[in-house]
Amino acid sequence: MNQKQRSSLLKSSLRFSRPSGAHFSYGTSGFRADASLLESTVFRVGILAALRSIQTRSVIGLMITASHNQVSDNGVKVADPSGGMLTPSSGNYLRMPLPMHKILLPLFRFGATLLVPFRQLVDDFVRTEGITMDGDFSTEVLLGRDTGPSGLSLLDAAKQGITSILGANVIGMGIVTTPQLHWMVC
Repeated sequence: MNQKQRSSLLKSSLRFSRPSGAHFSYGTSGFRADASLLESTVFRVGILAALRSIQTRSVIGLMITASHNQVSDNGVKVADPSGGMLTPSSGNYLRMPLPMHKILLPLFRFGATLLVPFRQLVDDFVRTEGITMDGDFSTEVLLGRDTGPSGLSLLDAAKQGITSILGANVIGMGIVTTPQLHWMVC
């Protein structure tokens, strides 16, 4: 990862420090929590979606959704090129033979006081996974949301995460259902 990319990650991550004392876990299809606590997580999932697009050279989907939960909650899911949802048991995410939580959670441990380690963690992740960031591929992440009231602010966090990866493109799909986003991705 070059210096320009590192600088972009550092600059964008200044807006999205993890709330003090907040703990997030990756569930059956994504992260869920009180929406007021999720911006930093959605930002980081945006980064991950852009990196996944580079790795697979495919369109990836990112969905802001928790329509079946209480109004104060929201969540974020990533739709893979197969149209399926990445799950905690996925053993093939970015070619790593580990459960999803062991791949994702390190990206969500750092707050504002540890921005350099966060940037370093992303850099290490890119290097370990052999993700080539040479700009020869147009990265695309389809971004959808449900009708929840917190969707717009979380959408902005996702866009910031995605576009912190230089050359990544966000294609807004507007208000869609999760199955619709899956279909659009595959």
